[in-house]
Amino acid sequence: MKLFLILIFCPVLFFQACETTDDTLNSLDHTVPTIEFVPDTLDVAAGESLTINAVVKDESGIQRIEFSYGDWRINEIVDLIPESYPKSYSFSTQINVPSEAKTQWEEDKFFNDGTSIKIVQRYHKLSLSTWDKNRNLKKDYVYVKVN
Repeated sequence: MKLFLILIFCPVLFFQACETTDDTLNSLDHTVPTIEFVPDTLDVAAGESLTINAVVKDESGIQRIEFSYGDWRINEIVDLIPESYPKSYSFSTQINVPSEAKTQWEEDKFFNDGTSIKIVQRYHKLSLSTWDKNRNLKKDYVYVKVN
């Protein structure tokens, strides 16, 4: 009889002690940082310099910011680990638009059904990637039109 009671109550106690999946998921950070460019679209002349401004926010704290654009060889990294993960960070950088920067070019746009079209692109898409301290990633873009 004692063995029977132990076999019944042990699993009941075991399952009562475990957390539910909802409890576990609610305790984790699933939110990505927010990025706000001021402004998010710019018009410049080739050879000019311009300033890119963005405000990055995250409740758990910001760990790393990377600003890049391969066509103009831009890659700027800001590691915020030593600064103990600020909840808000104002990112600002000045870049020089190359004098040979394209004013327009053709790109192929592919669709899921395998078809494609050619589009004329006029905006350069510069990316800002942000990671919070829990490694959630947010990638956003500022668009630059070269006149």
